[in-house]
Formats: sequence, structure tokens, C-alpha cells
Amino acid sequence: MYRASLLFAFFCLSRICLALPSDNKETIHINSDAWTYNYKTGVNEYTGHVTVNQGTTHLTADKLTTKMNTQRKIQEAIAYGLKEPAHYWTRTQMNNTEMHAFAHVIKYYPVEANVTLEKNVLVKQGENSFQGDLIHYNSYDQTIIVPELGKSRAVLVYNPS
Repeated sequence: MYRASLLFAFFCLSRICLALPSDNKETIHINSDAWTYNYKTGVNEYTGHVTVNQGTTHLTADKLTTKMNTQRKIQEAIAYGLKEPAHYWTRTQMNNTEMHAFAHVIKYYPVEANVTLEKNVLVKQGENSFQGDLIHYNSYDQTIIVPELGKSRAVLVYNPS
């Protein structure tokens, strides 16, 4: 059971970085109530009813900040759910059920292939789900770390069918 739990957790969390390959070729559409861009620092800040859509990959949040590296590629993207958790969902294969991730803070570092979900985290796909307060995932190393946080517990629900 422990091994199946780890496999499921990896399966769900790997989807955060692994949307359909065709999504990377799609145009990114970002909508928000307000937008600020600082060319010198490479920081974009989108606030108010933020939506991001790229193919089958979507994000909703109250605030989104992105930081560009010197090559003008995104090195950091942080989505904030201030009132309700930010929501990320995608389809990893056309015939698979969508994977949904909810957290008050979703941090994505594409260069290092790191994703961190913080505060009231819920990742679900179909009947399977994972809950916790903090999850670190690295797609290069294929590692998931759920650190002990006081009285907080990680909860995994796995349906073998």
C-alpha cells in the first residue's frame, strides 16, 4: 500500500509539470483586472481575476507574478489565491481525466523543473486525491517531498481501479 501511495502521489504531482506536449506550442492567453511590467527587473504582476490558458492547461488566481531571466524566459511564476486557493488544471493525455491542483500559493520554476504547492493543498485526478500543507516536486529528479509541518498531516486517497 505504501508503494502504491507513493506511485499515485508521483503520478498526480508529475502532471503539474507535464501537460500535453502540444500545449507548449499553443499561445498563452493571460487575462487580469490589472497588469504591471518592469522591463529592468523582468517582473510581470497580474492582479484581480487572473486567468491563464494555454491549450488544455489552465490557471485561475487572484494574483500572478512572473520573473524573466536574462534570456527573457520565465524563470519563476507564482500564483496566489488570496480569497480562495489558486486553481491549476490540465490534461496529460487526451483520454485521461483532468488533473486539478488547488493551493493558496503555487510556485513554478521551469528552469529547475521545481513546483511548490503551499497552504491547503489539494491535488486530485478522478477519484484519487492528495492533501497536505506543503508539497515540493522536481520533475528532473522525479522526487516528491512532503515535509513534516507540526500537526499537519499528508492525506492520500488512492482508488486502485
